[in-house]
Amino acid sequence: MGRVVRVFPEYGRDWPLWERVDSPAGYVTTPDTYGLSDDLTGAIAAWNDYWERHFAHDTGWDHPDHRDQWRRDGDRVVASLRTELWGIATVRYEPWPLGD
Repeated sequence: MGRVVRVFPEYGRDWPLWERVDSPAGYVTTPDTYGLSDDLTGAIAAWNDYWERHFAHDTGWDHPDHRDQWRRDGDRVVASLRTELWGIATVRYEPWPLGD
């Protein structure tokens, strides 16, 4: 099995990028791990920050519009990530805060 980069937010983590525990890169990764562009790095940071500001583990999203915006932004982030990691890794999107 080739490299698989999983994309999902997690409390207390700056970057929503993960690989297998036994991966040479380690479980928790960063944009620097993959040499991502500055534009994509900024988009990932903004997407993760938006989630932290608008989603709470005990109450969920603070407004349906924020959930929808996060979904749209996540789709764009993952599409760009797939482009930049083409031939390096498969990107698996796991947006658990969307609940579907």
